[in-house]
Amino acid sequence: MMILRIFVIIDWTNPTLPIMKKLLFFSISILFFISSNAQVDQFTLMEKIKEHDEIPREIAYLHLNKSTYLEGEQIAFTAYVVNKQNLKPSEATNLYIIIKDDKNKVVKEKLVLVEDGTSSNTIRVDSLFTVGNYTISAFTNWMRNFKEQNYFVENIKIIEAESSDENIASTSTENIDLQFLPESGHLLNGVINTVGVIAKKQDGKGIANAEIRIVNDKNKELAQCKLNRFGIGKFSFIPETGVAYKAEVSYPGVQSKNFELNVPVERNGIILSAITTQEELRLLVKTNPESSRSLKNETYSLLLHNLTESKMYDIDFNDKFSIPFLFNLKDFPPGINTVTLFNSKNNIIAERIFFNYNNLPKTTFESPNVKASSDSIEIQLKTKQALDSIKVSVSVLPKFSLSDQNNHSITSYLLLQPHIKGVVQQADWYFNEIDKHKIRELDNLLITQGWSTYDWNFVFNKDLKITYQYEDLLKIEAVLNKPDKKNQDFLIHATSTRAPQRINVPGNKESFIVDDFFHTTESELKISRVDGNRLLPANLFVRFSPNAFPDLYTNSPYVQPDLKENAPNINLEQPVVFFEEGREILDEVLIEKKVDKVKQRERELSKEKVWGKIKVVDYEDITLFRTLANYLSNQPGIRAEESQGSMTVINGFQNSLGTPTGLEGRSSGPGQKGIMQLYLDDMPMNNSFFFQYPLDLVDYVDINMNGMGGGFMDFDGSIRIYSKFTSIYEDSQTIRPQKFNYPVAFSQQKKYYIPKFSNEYDDFFQSYGVIDWKPLLKSNSKGEIYFKIKKPEVDYQLIIQGISDNGILIQDVQHIKLDDNADLN
Repeated sequence: MMILRIFVIIDWTNPTLPIMKKLLFFSISILFFISSNAQVDQFTLMEKIKEHDEIPREIAYLHLNKSTYLEGEQIAFTAYVVNKQNLKPSEATNLYIIIKDDKNKVVKEKLVLVEDGTSSNTIRVDSLFTVGNYTISAFTNWMRNFKEQNYFVENIKIIEAESSDENIASTSTENIDLQFLPESGHLLNGVINTVGVIAKKQDGKGIANAEIRIVNDKNKELAQCKLNRFGIGKFSFIPETGVAYKAEVSYPGVQSKNFELNVPVERNGIILSAITTQEELRLLVKTNPESSRSLKNETYSLLLHNLTESKMYDIDFNDKFSIPFLFNLKDFPPGINTVTLFNSKNNIIAERIFFNYNNLPKTTFESPNVKASSDSIEIQLKTKQALDSIKVSVSVLPKFSLSDQNNHSITSYLLLQPHIKGVVQQADWYFNEIDKHKIRELDNLLITQGWSTYDWNFVFNKDLKITYQYEDLLKIEAVLNKPDKKNQDFLIHATSTRAPQRINVPGNKESFIVDDFFHTTESELKISRVDGNRLLPANLFVRFSPNAFPDLYTNSPYVQPDLKENAPNINLEQPVVFFEEGREILDEVLIEKKVDKVKQRERELSKEKVWGKIKVVDYEDITLFRTLANYLSNQPGIRAEESQGSMTVINGFQNSLGTPTGLEGRSSGPGQKGIMQLYLDDMPMNNSFFFQYPLDLVDYVDINMNGMGGGFMDFDGSIRIYSKFTSIYEDSQTIRPQKFNYPVAFSQQKKYYIPKFSNEYDDFFQSYGVIDWKPLLKSNSKGEIYFKIKKPEVDYQLIIQGISDNGILIQDVQHIKLDDNADLN
């Protein structure tokens, strides 16, 4: 009699772990035990699996704007980091980007802040790069705790603009990497075994359409197969112990060669055989007659496992040599699933992974709405599936571009790569125009990848120790070199990307810690000690976390981007020109009018300051007024008064309500005037701080007369003073901050500059040119994506990848002809 026992376990992540502090992870595991006299300690097995799986994982993916770059271009990317279990965006995490050359030497390093699952940036192909192959990887510190490939790694290629000739490596049997991989990990004597085959060249690419013949030591053919476009295939035969087997490999233009089939044949054991279709998994657990005696008193457990649930079945052969199972894949979650066979001592006997295409969390776009004007094109996109808020990146390349040959898309990387061992060639192929053929080919691929990424020895025998902590922003720990029994105030000065921060250290403390700190490599860290109306060197010893770029051993994808044999030879009369930040190519003109640099800078700063009026302090102001009070008194509508060690700025105008502003208590009696709030680098300061304040330490001031855009303190208006840390007077002692070089800081997001080619319709441009790159587009209230590009000269393609808030992946390629563009009215 068979008894069905059902256990439902709701597994909440341990809240005491100092990880993913802004993420809520949970998993619901429904465990089905089907047994009569179970001898395997299933509870212990399930507890170990639960303990291993309940720790949250992140997966990283970079959408690169292309795979082949010219010297001087920008490598542009959008980073996507999601929860591995449900593919929903991570709220905030630090992501390390590292580029290494073919000798594994670090060429470039960046740290970017991922917020709401996304971030974007660029890396210039400068003099540190030479022509050749590189790998770009992306990972968080948290990913270093796990052996599975949750990190991102991909190949890119750098070529010269003057020539794209590529020495195509010859394919010969001398440099073939030929592997034979039994379906469940080993060959069993006397029964039908399925063996996966993969044949690769030195560059990591599979040998397409090679034919394989399996012969025994008497040269009798036992099986044959033809490898697919990626050099992958499978065959079945009945192996016998003590027999030597060979594989004969042949393909057009190359002399055939024999390889030893160096896979041992076991006399006793159990193997798994699986066939997957769109709807079903047909699984056969089988053994041979020689093993029947030892199996009579042994009970085995078959585990079906994925990220969200585990199901376990007891296997009892008795007098049978095979036990069949039939599963409806619609009852399984989409993506990778693993079948593992354990004995009663929890030793792994066999394993098989398979992919379920049902309910794939992926969508594409409807046909784009394209409208053209004289010099630009407006593009509107809408997903076929209604989604929560979506974020996508779009690479706009010529239709026949050779420079977009990455192995992965966001779908293949997040759903496939982290769950297998090894590198997949053109993994995206398996997720476009899915049919029975591709389902079968992906299953063949999974056979050749061996067992899953699950390290069962680690699961069973290792304590779960978190070595690398989760990182969200930066951290500094400052130790006072000269502690004082009195309270001390410190000011971390503002930068262009961060507001100032004032810290009070009690007299009984000798240090302070600043968590959740944001700082960029483009800025200098400056900290002052506040002493009355002076900012003096902080005199601190500071520890930084992180203090160095971590290293991560990556499963390097030696599958190089293709350069076609018929790629065009380039001999440009004019070089490719790259527009970059701070550089602009202009026609030659004669400048007759002197530019007022002060007024020009005031206009630039006013674009960021909505409510106030910007006044930049120049050399003439410093020599004329000397102090801040004198300078402010010369500004219309306000008056600065200094007395008894304090400076007060009085607003003589009315507030935004049309009534005169009040004093102290903010009363509004007729004729009264209000006291304006003072700030230093956006930090509110006491009026005493600015008494006799030297004007040469002021870069510019923001005078907000009506107080709009500020808080309650700004009711009567505000004066925001922004510091200039170098004084024209050598004896100035008012601001002398301590400066620090931050060892690892965030890279500020850089604008992408489209390369300018001398010809935007020739063969070279169509092979390696760039039309545009949109790094981070968000949907509007109607779920639509909208953007503009410069009108191209050739047919083009939109390579779109992204994520949604509800865990649906977005992947599409839209090809657009120039004559498909509707003119704008």
